[in-house]
Amino acid sequence: MVFKGLIGFPITPIKESKVDLPILDKIREHLDQSGLDAIGVLGSTGSFAYLDENERERVMACWSKASTPWIAGVSATTTGEAIRQCKAANYHGAQGVIANAFSYVPLKENELQRYFLEIAEHSPLPLCVYDNPVNTGQTLSFTLLETLASHPNIRAIKAFAQSNNEALHSKLSALNWQAGYAVDANCCEAMIKGGKAWFSTLAGTMPELLVPIMNAIKQTEYDKARESHQALSQLFELMREHSGFRLMHALANHKGWQCELPSPLILPQIADLEKVLGS
Repeated sequence: MVFKGLIGFPITPIKESKVDLPILDKIREHLDQSGLDAIGVLGSTGSFAYLDENERERVMACWSKASTPWIAGVSATTTGEAIRQCKAANYHGAQGVIANAFSYVPLKENELQRYFLEIAEHSPLPLCVYDNPVNTGQTLSFTLLETLASHPNIRAIKAFAQSNNEALHSKLSALNWQAGYAVDANCCEAMIKGGKAWFSTLAGTMPELLVPIMNAIKQTEYDKARESHQALSQLFELMREHSGFRLMHALANHKGWQCELPSPLILPQIADLEKVLGS
């Protein structure tokens, strides 16, 4: 099952409004040697919403060279495009796909159900449903999640971890899928308390910071994991201030992976970044 463990979501580097494939190669090589359990390609951090279908397939073709298992974001404003993305991901060697409720017009409950179930029905790969109200403006009801979890090809849920995640995990893990979590600041404790996957924004750019924490959790060295996670609190605060999307691009540039944010977004100038990273 690919929806398990620490899954890092890398940026898709953009230069002059186009995907920079040489930089993407460098990112792939770095993550491929990092010890991640899986890689999440073309997620929100990977600029999927700013790329057309051809560009997204070029990105998948690049990741097809990875030895680490990877999943592909297939969210789209139409179900047909999302299904085409599923088939492209399968062709290029992904082991799963992930989708959120991406739509210009807010979707009603029956439309959300239709969107996810049609993707699941036509995808040759297992689907993870991403409940992402911050970016989509839509929250998936628990009644809908119960329906989605009953589909045999919907194998996982990605939800926002809470500071106290036990009640949420109890509900989600009772359904017929793997319950995994986003929000790096809360995920260490969520994993200690039973989460199956840590869907990480930070690990897609700086896996070296989170792989040791995930390894400590796997070895039930929980105090060690918590201590290492707490040491990253300033980074988590910067993510809250600037958004993970903006900060990961700033960190990528700091690492020498020169890239731009898609216009009209502006790369943040973070004066204390080197101090926060200890470099």
